[in-house]
Amino acid sequence: MKRIWPRYRIKLLLTFLVAFFSLPFIGQALHIDDRLYLEVAEQALENPGFPYDYPLLFEGLWAPDGASHSHLPLTVYYMAMILLLTGSRHEWIFHLFFMVFPLIAAFSFYDLARRYVKGPLIATFLLLSAPVFLTLGHNLMTDVPMLAFWLLALSRYMKLLSGEGCKTDMLLLGTALLCSAFLSLLTMGLIVLLVSGLIIRRLLVPGSGSSIGEISDSPAAKRNYFPPAWFWWVVLISPVLLWAFWYGRAWIHYDRFVLVNTFMHMDKRETLDLTLVGTKLLSFILNIGGLFCFPLLVWACPKKKSEWIFTTLVLMASLASPFIFLSGWALVHKLLFSLFLSTGILLFAEVLRKAVTFTVENLVLVFWFLGILLTCLLLFYAGSARYVLLALPPSILIITKRIESRFPRGAMPLLITAVITGCTLIYSVPVSYADYEFAEAYRTNAKELCGKYQEEGKKIWFTGEWGFRYYMAENRAHIIPRNSVDAEVGDFIIKPFLASPWVTLYDGDEYSRLVEQIPIRTRLPLRILDFSSNAGFYSSGWGLLPFSWTSGQHYEWFNIYEVTKEYSGPVPEGEKHW
Repeated sequence: MKRIWPRYRIKLLLTFLVAFFSLPFIGQALHIDDRLYLEVAEQALENPGFPYDYPLLFEGLWAPDGASHSHLPLTVYYMAMILLLTGSRHEWIFHLFFMVFPLIAAFSFYDLARRYVKGPLIATFLLLSAPVFLTLGHNLMTDVPMLAFWLLALSRYMKLLSGEGCKTDMLLLGTALLCSAFLSLLTMGLIVLLVSGLIIRRLLVPGSGSSIGEISDSPAAKRNYFPPAWFWWVVLISPVLLWAFWYGRAWIHYDRFVLVNTFMHMDKRETLDLTLVGTKLLSFILNIGGLFCFPLLVWACPKKKSEWIFTTLVLMASLASPFIFLSGWALVHKLLFSLFLSTGILLFAEVLRKAVTFTVENLVLVFWFLGILLTCLLLFYAGSARYVLLALPPSILIITKRIESRFPRGAMPLLITAVITGCTLIYSVPVSYADYEFAEAYRTNAKELCGKYQEEGKKIWFTGEWGFRYYMAENRAHIIPRNSVDAEVGDFIIKPFLASPWVTLYDGDEYSRLVEQIPIRTRLPLRILDFSSNAGFYSSGWGLLPFSWTSGQHYEWFNIYEVTKEYSGPVPEGEKHW
């Protein structure tokens, strides 16, 4: 009983921490692609077998269906279940149910961290308080659920790999891997990571089922249990069979292989263009430097003289680079760039340093981190905090372990990491709140705009995506596609500046006039997406920095146009996404 009770105390503490970080943001408005997942979830209630089987309008362009969407529908079915159970579309209901994913991530990461660091609770606190995790944890997209299932799978995998596992761990590994596979094809990277770990283990410890690395002397490891070969074959092939079933039935239903259109869309966005790859690499480094922890954390790591020299050179180069290459940027944005770049480079260098330490545990972390980097460079068409989230756990473990080795005696490692995690929380809450404010602005302004411009016999049309689209539709406004001629004289067309607006046939002085511009006003000077301050948390298309300080200009506003003439020109054929 004495040995079991502390485990429950840790789980209670982790549950409290998840609630502590999540509940203040539970009422957050639907944001970015939340709306799209909710739309598909509503379709899933009508057609559960083919939830993407409906005409999809995105960024003003029609697609015959959404089957070529890059994500599989696990979260869609989960949201449909929430709709079915509660009958409610209130935002706080969905956020409450989605708290299960940060909870899975916290439990799993704590178990995983115990294998790497002396202070697993501090490492878990650092995960939960990281700006990228804290911010994305308040959305309804696939990012945090994906991370949660990866962590669950890898925590069970490392336990089985060390010979400490049991049948429950085998079941949890298989379940987590299937859940991850039913979220995204990116799970192929997780499968490659698991296979790599098995190969490395075989090479480093040939013919041995015992523990390897730092955990080899633990009492549990002496049980020396290693799952049979058939288990690994079943677990690793199951996701592939799931994908074959899902896309095979889609091929029969839609009379096409839907992933071909996905790859065509990627080719259209030129994901392998060398300039774009360089931008994505820079964005990746800036994101890990600015969103994983309090940036100065990595600067506490140098020990040897050569390491201090390297750190100094990195800092000097990072300070000089924006003044040489980013001449149009404001001083505060150049300084943020230097801070994030230097921290990201040092963290990346620490990952590479771990690569020469030949233990299974270290190499799994290195392959994990580098695998996410390659995925970001080769598959996505922009940099984004969302895409680097999966690299957060190995980064935290590597840096935490580095600090513990830097200060191996006494309470100093615990004190330093505690101070750093406290600084990270103080640093990440404003970032997360800036995102909360950003989402809320669309909910509030959509209601006010529609209330102000709705007149009897007149329609309000709009272009734009994200939460803006959801809340405009909720307030009885109508979306207008790019080639629509449905607007009439006296109708209003409302466009945001940031939220992916598009050109309509009524743009220009011949068919409409600008009535008003309404800027967003926020309490905090931090920016998540902003062209003028180079902030691009959700996409580097808006800026290279993961977040930024205001430039003093309005970063989002709404243009209200009144239609003054019926459209009489040619109607172009609708362009398609895929």
